[in-house]
Amino acid sequence: MYSYLVGDSSTQEHKKAKGIRKNVIKKEIKHQNYLDVLNNNKIMHHRMNTIRSELHQINSYHLNKISLSPYDDKRYILDDGITSYAYGHYHLKR
Repeated sequence: MYSYLVGDSSTQEHKKAKGIRKNVIKKEIKHQNYLDVLNNNKIMHHRMNTIRSELHQINSYHLNKISLSPYDDKRYILDDGITSYAYGHYHLKR
């Protein structure tokens, strides 16, 4: 997940969140939400509607997923809470 602002007056937002529907990212998640999650260790949930086929039966589902989270289980987060290294990086002590 990441977000950045473009332009001098911060008029345009570019937001990405893996596994979250594009309409939820566009309409409900703002750049300030990314900052709150990162700085305050908050977790955000959003409700999404989706259509799935299971055994040739089409069903509609309402999903409540974690959309933004400050925790990353694939990287080692340093004490500042922002900088991270991949596990096995040479800067990490063994």
